[in-house]
Amino acid sequence: MEFVYTLHVKNMVCQRCILIVKNILTSLDITAAAVTLGKISFPEELDANRHKQLSESLYSIGLEIIESRVNQLVEGIKQCVRDYLVLRQDDQQYKLSSYVSNKLAYDFGYLSDVFSKMEGITVERYFMLQRLEKVKELLDYDQLSLSEIAFEVGFSSVHHLSTQFKKITGTTPTQYKQLAIKERQCLDLIGA
Repeated sequence: MEFVYTLHVKNMVCQRCILIVKNILTSLDITAAAVTLGKISFPEELDANRHKQLSESLYSIGLEIIESRVNQLVEGIKQCVRDYLVLRQDDQQYKLSSYVSNKLAYDFGYLSDVFSKMEGITVERYFMLQRLEKVKELLDYDQLSLSEIAFEVGFSSVHHLSTQFKKITGTTPTQYKQLAIKERQCLDLIGA
């Protein structure tokens, strides 16, 4: 099936999101050619009424159709950061800036400026916040040592991890593990 029309969707970041979007499309009797992370492709353009129905349904579950090119770039940067975070440290062949720039085919300086203006934080800070949320998740699972977590999330050492963790959260990783109530953020809401 050939794609004629593609909508970009904000906060569509996991396989569960794809399944939910497919269910919404089915319930609205809208045929999509493909549903992937951050995108829904259609064999033909949706009429205004169908577009509105889909937009409202997506919005009700925390997803949003991205209308402007700048917003699409920002979402693309966020997806690249999440993808980069998944790479193991030894698989990260080049810096985050090069990774994002190569994936989106834009100069990183331009992407960084757009991201900072739209989100109010730098790409690097966004990446660090994403990393630390991943560290919190791994600490909560209590299956890996701090050294293994540092490696898993791409920190050069436990000391580097601990320093950044305390700088951002105000506690050390060990103190965080001992907290009765742990504060974590949804990954798609970081920087929002």
